[in-house]
Amino acid sequence: MIRLKTKLLEYYRFLKKNNLQIFRFIASGLVASGINFLVFNSIYLMFKKIVIASFCGYFIGILFSYTLAKIWVFQNKSRQNFFRFFPAFCLIYFLGGVEMSFVIVFLNQFLNNHKIAWLFGAFIGSLNNYFGSKYFLFRK
Repeated sequence: MIRLKTKLLEYYRFLKKNNLQIFRFIASGLVASGINFLVFNSIYLMFKKIVIASFCGYFIGILFSYTLAKIWVFQNKSRQNFFRFFPAFCLIYFLGGVEMSFVIVFLNQFLNNHKIAWLFGAFIGSLNNYFGSKYFLFRK
């Protein structure tokens, strides 16, 4: 029980320390996810290929995510080369996209609802993307 309380206290401190950054990540993620979802849903409705639709939507949203993450969320003011950092960002988000796609495909088999499956997939992908960006890419 004491170990659980200690873990919960650590989570609380993390959230309190990073609350503005987390809010900005969520807000920018909602914009990128909205674009992601529009592309995903459009491609799914046209071609009925859920994996292709999830990857296409994901990679369109990534362009918006990088800019907002660098400038607004993590406020990285370095002038480091875009071509050096963007591939690392894409790798982090690619891994999140793979996780997201697996969750979508898996849940869609049980729920038979591609929209709800997408929401769960987006949540899992978002966790990967926040921690990957915070601790590997835009750390101060």
